[in-house]
Amino acid sequence: MPEDTIDQSLGQLLGYPDSTQADSGEFVATVMNQVRREERTRKLILFAFGLVGALFGLTGALILSEKITWLFTETLSGTTTMQVVLIVVAALAFYTWFMNDDLPLEN
Repeated sequence: MPEDTIDQSLGQLLGYPDSTQADSGEFVATVMNQVRREERTRKLILFAFGLVGALFGLTGALILSEKITWLFTETLSGTTTMQVVLIVVAALAFYTWFMNDDLPLEN
């Protein structure tokens, strides 16, 4: 019979205690309040770091604004674009001539 008493005491140690419905409702409410608090903390942290990142991005854009303006006004002008296209076509023509490739004209 000692095995039965050991099994019973072990079962009592490992078993869940009986709880009433009110206790479980209070436990659930406490857990949900903690979850809501953690969500608010998470949202606050994400907002703060997002704001800092946006400020760094805005600062970088202001620092580079002169160079960006130059890029769109000078580099992407019509004359420069035509010169780039001419150089690319000339390079492809030279490559085709140098490698002696015949381009097939049939489908």
